[in-house]
Amino acid sequence: MEREQLDFYRDLLMGERKKVMKIIEGIDENLSNNIRDSVGNVSAYATHLADLGTDSDEREKETYMLDRELRNLKNIDNALKRIHDKTYGVCNYCGDEILSQRLKAIPYTELCINCKRNEERINNNHR
Repeated sequence: MEREQLDFYRDLLMGERKKVMKIIEGIDENLSNNIRDSVGNVSAYATHLADLGTDSDEREKETYMLDRELRNLKNIDNALKRIHDKTYGVCNYCGDEILSQRLKAIPYTELCINCKRNEERINNNHR
């Protein structure tokens, strides 16, 4: 891949990274505030069980979202490393070039569309 293209994708990934970091910070702040509020709330024992269940459900959803965004961050950082190593845009499985349309849609992808389809087909067959 040419330097211009790598620069384009690096900028795209850095923009995605910035968005993901903002989301992670927001979720982390929310979780911290919720935990602090529940620990600091002496009357938590008097709260209705349904309210406690709702709070727990909300924390669980935020934890799931945090996990998903942390995985996205890791994928983005791996893609940035591949740009640095000049292996970006090459399928990790078959070694073919990943189409630019796919890279623009999912800039941190490691697989070409054919290998991704095969991976999904295999995963679906094991369910």
